Amino acid sequence: MTKYKNYIVWLFIGLSFVVLFIRHLDRTASRHNDFQVYYVTAQRFVERADLYDRPDQSITPFKYSPVFAFLVSPLSLFSLKTAGAIFFIVSFISLGIVLVFSKKLIVNGDISFKENLWIYILPVILSFRFVLGVFDSGQVSFIIMALVVSGLTCFEKGKNILGGALFALSLMFKYMSFIFIPYFLIKRKYKAILFTILFAAFYCILPAVYTGWDKESDTLAHWLPSISQTSLDRGSWTDYKNQSLHSFILRSFMKDSPYQNIVHSFSLWSFHWTLIVSLILSALIYLFMILPRAGLVRPNAVEYALLFIGMALFSPNAWTFKYIRLIFVYMLLVYYLLKNDPHKHKWLLTLMTFAFVLTSGGSESLVGDKLQYQCEVLSTVTLGALILMFILFSLKFKKVRNIP
Repeated sequence: MTKYKNYIVWLFIGLSFVVLFIRHLDRTASRHNDFQVYYVTAQRFVERADLYDRPDQSITPFKYSPVFAFLVSPLSLFSLKTAGAIFFIVSFISLGIVLVFSKKLIVNGDISFKENLWIYILPVILSFRFVLGVFDSGQVSFIIMALVVSGLTCFEKGKNILGGALFALSLMFKYMSFIFIPYFLIKRKYKAILFTILFAAFYCILPAVYTGWDKESDTLAHWLPSISQTSLDRGSWTDYKNQSLHSFILRSFMKDSPYQNIVHSFSLWSFHWTLIVSLILSALIYLFMILPRAGLVRPNAVEYALLFIGMALFSPNAWTFKYIRLIFVYMLLVYYLLKNDPHKHKWLLTLMTFAFVLTSGGSESLVGDKLQYQCEVLSTVTLGALILMFILFSLKFKKVRNIP
């Protein structure tokens, strides 16, 4: 019987892949998305051109490290549509890796076939807005999260060299996974930090194999300044699509908020003072995230979930698709409810439902362009993530010590 159940599961996965793949191919040629940035960058890397120059203003600036351009450079051998198909396949496989390795980090012991279905399916359903967002935008978020969860799994098993290689590569894609490093320090995972640093240094010089050291050193010199110019400007901080905690506070409390007609800004501080307040608040929340909690059987799962929220919540540019990290959060909460009587945790179910409505209810496909715009200005995704963060804090610091 189990054999037939497995066949059904694989059939479902195959059908999901086919449907999403066809949907992806239908949109690739007609949309401007982040994958086009990767594709153009792959071509420019092969040509040894300046990666951070922006000759085509219709293409979003390249913000990633030189080694990212090196890794995607083989895509330049194909047409845009074929390269997009290859990238989709890699992203789909990465989503599978995220689910499998997240379960390894969360689940303690064997679970039934039915529990497995709940643990895999429910988090995807609850995060489906972000799943589609990543696929539709051609984003690299699945790959980054796959690197992080597989790296964390390696660290848990004492495979620090492989874990460092994987985790350092995630840092080369997007820097927000850096928030795990102080956590490793508190947990005394010194080897994890050491190998992450060593591999990060190695990745920085790896593209020189093709471009030569002079070209690579010049590219590295332009990498961080390009991030500052394109991601840390005032427009990016306050953009209505930005669902970070910083942007929520800026839109709500700075004096000249461009969205006062919607958010009814309290107009307390200037832009810079409001940003400082948000950074201080974020730092305090982060300290509570990594603060040790003695007595838990497996506290790492809760703390990892908090840090995954932090990767999006504290990012200067928390576009909606970055909340794909909530897959890990929902998986942990679903597992917790499976192992504890849900009837005794109605508060958790209520808050989870409310968080889901806030994070996913403002999708354009459900409410249309105008209402989605208002939801983004009001930072409903941010508010939903804060509710989930509150749930995790309550689990982390509760007196009962049976958190899985």
